[in-house]
Amino acid sequence: MSIESVGPAVETGAAKAKRSILVIDDDRRVLELLQISLTQNGFRVAIASSGEEGLEVVRKDTPDLVILDLRLPRKTGFEVCAALKSSKDTAHIPIIMVSASAEVDSRLQGLMHGADDYMTKPFSPKELLIKVRRIFERLDRAEHLTSKNKELESEVARNKEDLVIRNKELRFQVYSLETLMGLTHQLNASLEMDDLLNTLILSVVGQLRVNSACLFLTDQREHPTRLEASTFKGIKEEQARSIAFAYGGDFVGALLPTSGDEGRPVRLAELEDDPALEAEVGSLFAAGFTVVSPVLMKRRLTAILAVGEKVSGQEFQSADLEMLKSLSDSAGIAIENARLFKDLQEAYVSTVRLLVSRIEEKDPYTHGHTERVAEYAVAIASELGFTVEEVQRIQFGAFLHDIGKVHTQSDILQKPGALTEEEWMLVKAHPVRGAEMIRGVKFLERVTDMVRHHHERVDGKGYPDGLKGDEISIGAKIVNVADAFDAMTTDRPYRAGFTVEKAVEQMEEKAGSQFAAEIVQVFVAALRGGRIQVTKSAKGAPGGAGASTGSLATP
Repeated sequence: MSIESVGPAVETGAAKAKRSILVIDDDRRVLELLQISLTQNGFRVAIASSGEEGLEVVRKDTPDLVILDLRLPRKTGFEVCAALKSSKDTAHIPIIMVSASAEVDSRLQGLMHGADDYMTKPFSPKELLIKVRRIFERLDRAEHLTSKNKELESEVARNKEDLVIRNKELRFQVYSLETLMGLTHQLNASLEMDDLLNTLILSVVGQLRVNSACLFLTDQREHPTRLEASTFKGIKEEQARSIAFAYGGDFVGALLPTSGDEGRPVRLAELEDDPALEAEVGSLFAAGFTVVSPVLMKRRLTAILAVGEKVSGQEFQSADLEMLKSLSDSAGIAIENARLFKDLQEAYVSTVRLLVSRIEEKDPYTHGHTERVAEYAVAIASELGFTVEEVQRIQFGAFLHDIGKVHTQSDILQKPGALTEEEWMLVKAHPVRGAEMIRGVKFLERVTDMVRHHHERVDGKGYPDGLKGDEISIGAKIVNVADAFDAMTTDRPYRAGFTVEKAVEQMEEKAGSQFAAEIVQVFVAALRGGRIQVTKSAKGAPGGAGASTGSLATP
């Protein structure tokens, strides 16, 4: 990062007002550089070299903005951000988080902790100044509306009736802006696409007070070809699904901003005279929509937001269109974050599947076993009402429960007859070995307990640690039941797989001793209710260890 040009750029309202900025960074050079640059651009600047010092500065003199380094000694940037956002006195302060890490995970964590923006070192002070000015412009607008509200209240005595009307309108604008800022935080914190889109469409209908809205989302992130209805309100599904746009078509081109401009909402009435747009405009009019807004991310179209008439029957005013643009801007950022998060999660799943393939190379019997165990475990977690994140954690744990078998000799794993005592001890070591393999792998550490403890029993007679009852995590209990059920219903060289009825009978008999009774109850109810489908492996599948144990579940 270099100073480049630290002289003041175009003077803004933020600079005139002498906004105050606190820079928290343990790098003295960065502190000096940003202090010089921001001061010369008209801001009051305070600096701190640690998270503790920064919080003390905030306590004494609350700044208008905090520029926060992620990697600080002792109290990290995440912790400082969380401390500021958790206090009602400082939760309103915008935060730009700065880090030397360009990893998506770090960026997402920063946004989830409440940061308003994120920058990666090295960066240009000019780039930082642009982000700072944008934040202060938003604050200026909010303060301006608040100031105008106070002015109007002072005139009530002279023109009460007129002032009451104007005051209500202005209060609604202030409320709308505050709601918009809150919605922006909410959208950025929501990384599950379905939840995000549902929140967005409800907010559009509520904020604009329209009778319908629909978001048309691109079919893919990198190389989109179409935009189709993704979520909607106030319109029949078949009508929404009947509308689609070619990504490179004339209609999409009409909504995209020209060079140097921003994407803005467009009234459909302004487009209806263009013959090239007749089909798309006609279908939108037929569905009751009157205004469309491009949803952009880095000047690339991500979605189109269409809204119907206002409930009041009034025309859309400039303030309504500006609110629609702000909602579209927030949606663009949130959708991009959600898609990045999904890409990251898919990468995690691919890594897990690669690890599972290593198990199947060692033991052909396990081919399909881990997939089935994962399906049963996910079904149980869903029945218990776990969150999406919790269900995925259970899925990862189920996928990896037998990963420790890669350290066990193939001839032992595939032995068709009874194991010797020595061989049995080697097989029983796989939970510990598996837990050790994934310890230190950041995104897999959270499933270590399921890998290590999926052979524990609630009566304390399991292995490797002899845990019992509530000492065993709920995730390990779930994987234990799923693993045992698949083992019982799978054919082995030394016995045919049990019928579902026989396996259920065995599990209910051992509920409270080998298995957690509450998990068995949920699993059996889902089986009998048809919410879990059983897939048996083919007869004559390659052998498996454990023939000599007499246990329902094999290691």
